[in-house]
Amino acid sequence: MVNYNTKDLTLEAVTSVFGSVQDPGFVVEVIVVDNASVDGSAPAIEERFPNVRVVRSEENIGFGRGNNLGATYATGDALFLLNTDTIVRPGAIEELYNTLVADPKRGIVGPFLENPDGSYQCSMLSFPTVWRTFCVFFWLDRLFPRVPLFADGMMTHADPLKEHDVDVINGAAMMIRRELFEKIGGFDPEYFMYFEESDLCMRVAKLGFTAHYTPRAHVLHLISQSSRTHPWWFHHILRRSRMIYARKHMTPLERFAMATVVHVAYAFRIVIYPFVGLVKPRFRMMGRNMLKSYLRFDAPFIPRKNANA
Repeated sequence: MVNYNTKDLTLEAVTSVFGSVQDPGFVVEVIVVDNASVDGSAPAIEERFPNVRVVRSEENIGFGRGNNLGATYATGDALFLLNTDTIVRPGAIEELYNTLVADPKRGIVGPFLENPDGSYQCSMLSFPTVWRTFCVFFWLDRLFPRVPLFADGMMTHADPLKEHDVDVINGAAMMIRRELFEKIGGFDPEYFMYFEESDLCMRVAKLGFTAHYTPRAHVLHLISQSSRTHPWWFHHILRRSRMIYARKHMTPLERFAMATVVHVAYAFRIVIYPFVGLVKPRFRMMGRNMLKSYLRFDAPFIPRKNANA
């Protein structure tokens, strides 16, 4: 787990990990990377769980680099990369591991993610493409929710009660063979947040391994479902990560098309959201934050490397 000022959530998540294991012979080691938290997370975890290894980073190095750091301390056959805002249901870890090793071509597996009300939360993702990005930014996925042609990258048309080979496993909870993780060099450290799991799964796929989803393992993910108003740096980091992915995995023409779709969509929102905000005030703040994301450059992210944000 990678923790940044989420002490209470992390303590609850670690508790659920130990409570999830049903087989006394199934060995789990828990490693928490603390990204320079200031809420007392590290000492609190060490005090409550002396058998948990807490790795302290001197700065917030983000999700991917944090997982890479934690993985260097792991000794198990598989790495279970888990967000701190999760509750692992009983038996989930063993189920994921058994599913992973059942097929030698499976490189990554992921569980059924639950919303706080118990409903299905997006667990299966598709690789990002220009068309899917266009469908999301211009609301085609919402206008035609049951038409696969206009589907977003969340595979909302896939049956969550059936097993599937998928493109991408949601990074909130994914298990990967440790040797494979080491072979591909873990997460690309150029990403601070977002799209790092898509990049990881793409590199795994290029080696001939699959990503697999199983509904037999359940993990509650306590992501907020209510607010869609994000701080300005969210938009900056999200655009940057999207363009890093495009640079790595798309042709020059596709990269140009991706940048065009993204920037035109943001410009459209920046113009219209102040007017929509007259009726729904939260849109006024969203438009303001989107504009700030182009004007400010002090976001908490790694310095850019050829990524058009």
